[in-house]
Amino acid sequence: MLKTKVFFICLSVMLILFSAIAAYEMYAMERAIARSIYADAFDDMQDIGYLEPLLADYYLQKMGDLGWDVSLDVFSGSVPRTEGLRARKERDEMVTLTLTVRPSRLSQWMHLFVKGETSFHFTGSRPSEYFDPGW
Repeated sequence: MLKTKVFFICLSVMLILFSAIAAYEMYAMERAIARSIYADAFDDMQDIGYLEPLLADYYLQKMGDLGWDVSLDVFSGSVPRTEGLRARKERDEMVTLTLTVRPSRLSQWMHLFVKGETSFHFTGSRPSEYFDPGW
């Protein structure tokens, strides 16, 4: 009887341990995917000098396909967002991209445990790489 109890305790510990490792790996993978989307969008934004609506829609579609909540403006705080306000390299202007993503429920719990918030939040500024053709 004692061997059976020890067996079930060991089995339970192993299941809990493997589940925790799998949950952390899933969280790390989702965070890496969100970070790569941020980096890709930021590179594109830096090249054209603003956050083009078609570009934003492309990345929203990509995040929506992953099952993330994109019902709110995930790019709020990003500037410039219109072609008329495009940042130019010859003026040493900056582009700023802010991305806030609500990942899957498991990743939200893990992120809450690790960082204290439920959403992935990335922000940064870089000099624009866009040269005005008329310059």
